Amino acid sequence: MKALFIFLIVLSSLSVNSQELCGFGTYDFISNTIKGIDKFPYSKVKYVDKTKPIKNRVQYVINYDRFGRVITIDSKGNGYSNENLIEGCKELDKAIYTYSDSIIPKEVKIKEVNEYQGTQEEYSFMFHYNTHNKTKSIDYTDNKGEIFSTYNFEYDKKNQLKSIDKDFGYYYEWDNKSRIKKITIPRPFASNDEYNFTYVDNRLATITCFSRLKDNKEIIRFGGTDVFIYINDKLDKVEYTDIKTGNSSYRLYNYDNEDKVIITFYDEQGIYECHYECYY
Repeated sequence: MKALFIFLIVLSSLSVNSQELCGFGTYDFISNTIKGIDKFPYSKVKYVDKTKPIKNRVQYVINYDRFGRVITIDSKGNGYSNENLIEGCKELDKAIYTYSDSIIPKEVKIKEVNEYQGTQEEYSFMFHYNTHNKTKSIDYTDNKGEIFSTYNFEYDKKNQLKSIDKDFGYYYEWDNKSRIKKITIPRPFASNDEYNFTYVDNRLATITCFSRLKDNKEIIRFGGTDVFIYINDKLDKVEYTDIKTGNSSYRLYNYDNEDKVIITFYDEQGIYECHYECYY
């Protein structure tokens, strides 16, 4: 029992290693988590567009292990952004992740396959941890161990993520209940992107995302607000409104299946756009 208790303490303190690195640190509107930081809540996600021909309807499938970490990506030949940062986030057919350890991996090996071009690439993320088992830095290396780049993580006094120096920086603020309050992402060309979060009755109520000009914060280049609607303590609907144009869209959550939740996106006229099948 003591060993199990210690295991649970260690597990609860871990960073969640390895989401797709191109999106690492950004906010995921499907799972409502910070990619690579929060535990991903699903075991598998299918992105489906049923307006496509039958063989192309499943655009991609991502599988996760019990720690919420990516283990495989399969774009079904449709292409999907990956995390080869040397060449930029390009398209691939498949990616396979292998972890050096099931609890606190020091290395994550990634194999990427482009079946159309007949090419294959392998590289690694080398993880370094602080005394609280939080990710201190990640080295991005080739298959020979040469370091292409390093990403450093900084935490506040409560061990909450404060910043990642990936790209031009990702910055995080938390409220007094340790809920994400704000994410700021500086961009290279004259703007800063912001995500602002509000809560009602301890539930996520709104997310406002917008891009402000750096030299005039009163000017918003683009942005929108998601309003979260619940029924019987379950998220039922999210309504999105564009800040500048007033255009809207929405997504509905269906829990009829025991093994998954289906999130369906509709435009302003209620016309189907696509859906996600998120398996527990």
